[in-house]
Amino acid sequence: MSLNYERFTTLFLTLVWLLLASLSTGLLLSLGSGWLGVVTLWVLVLCPAALLLQSIKQRLVQPFYHLTTTIEAMRLEDYGQRFYSADQSGILAQLQAETSQLCTHLQAYKSARDHQAILLFRLIEQLPSPIAIFDQSNVLVHANDAFSNWTGKPWQTQRLTKAHHFSLVQSSGQWQFSHPSLAQQWQLRQSRIPINDSHAHLLILTDVQSVVSQAQRDAWQKMIRILSHEIHNSLSPIKSLAQTLQMLQPGADTQADFDQALAVIVQRSDGLMSFVNRYASVARQHQLHLEEVTTDTLLRPMQALYGTQLTCSVTASFTLHVDVSLMEQVLVNLLTNALEASEKPDCVEIVISKTSQYAFIDILDQGPGVSNPDNLFVPFYTTKENGKGIGLVLCKNIVEQHNGQLTLVNRTDQRGARARIQLPLG
Repeated sequence: MSLNYERFTTLFLTLVWLLLASLSTGLLLSLGSGWLGVVTLWVLVLCPAALLLQSIKQRLVQPFYHLTTTIEAMRLEDYGQRFYSADQSGILAQLQAETSQLCTHLQAYKSARDHQAILLFRLIEQLPSPIAIFDQSNVLVHANDAFSNWTGKPWQTQRLTKAHHFSLVQSSGQWQFSHPSLAQQWQLRQSRIPINDSHAHLLILTDVQSVVSQAQRDAWQKMIRILSHEIHNSLSPIKSLAQTLQMLQPGADTQADFDQALAVIVQRSDGLMSFVNRYASVARQHQLHLEEVTTDTLLRPMQALYGTQLTCSVTASFTLHVDVSLMEQVLVNLLTNALEASEKPDCVEIVISKTSQYAFIDILDQGPGVSNPDNLFVPFYTTKENGKGIGLVLCKNIVEQHNGQLTLVNRTDQRGARARIQLPLG
């Protein structure tokens, strides 16, 4: 059996005492001293020597006991327990100084970590969405009032409850709802955060219906603002002219003013009616008359319409299944926008290509590019002086009804913008 430090020290000091005892006793006996001298030797020398060796052993071992206690306290995050040595210099004094500095550093780190955790908990409590924190054993350790409302009980009374009691399960590192009805109503987002020297799971529940409702409210508010603006702009001059007509006396000399005012009222009324019709056409479902048409046939009218202003490039002629009339309207709108944006009359290019699943029609210009891509497909948003803000929205509506996509982005190869029509093949 191997000797540890304590056993080795005890054995070594015992051997030293036995050697001292045997040699001193043998020396006295060889000198002719009687048993009285031997007893005196044991009482006055050997017994104090044994106590001295025992004290030396305690002196050698005791610092390690103190160090073990200090390390255990540090492991339990109790930094009030410090290693102490009476030595003012030497290795034990240096060990005391190092452990004291380590405890101070760890205590400061723990205080900062606890402060961050408190700030996180306070932030969670202020958020309106249900939020819960589960430890590595999937046990609830903290939540907010919104989570209490979601479960119907205060989260404090449900602390240390397993996650599956809330219909939350973890599979392959991903959290999800165990009930499909909850998954349809709530969106679950997750993150890992460090708490108490371990990683906890932060779960945020978002009500899908509230998000959709908010989007609908935003859309309605935007539509109401647009309608209010346009209707006000049209009704204000109509009202002013009507008031002017009320003050005019009928007669031959005022007939011209009557006719002019009535003509303006009719014109503004027609404009308002046109606006309402255009607004209704933005989301109108078109009756598609699909037919097969080759790319060459689709481009031929565009080449005839724009002539040398347009450069066409087709990697290979193939067949598309589209409503030719509506798709031509889309191309005319996009090409017109590209020509109006370009500074040169012959710098617009249309490129047609395909993959195994999709056909792509790219319209490239060399204009200033897209300055506000977020509002491109917002109804009635326009950067043109006399624009109506309807063209791109109608184009997008027609392309999407062909199960395709319309995008408008800045070019990466040079200055200008690229409008892309993506259509499914087959």
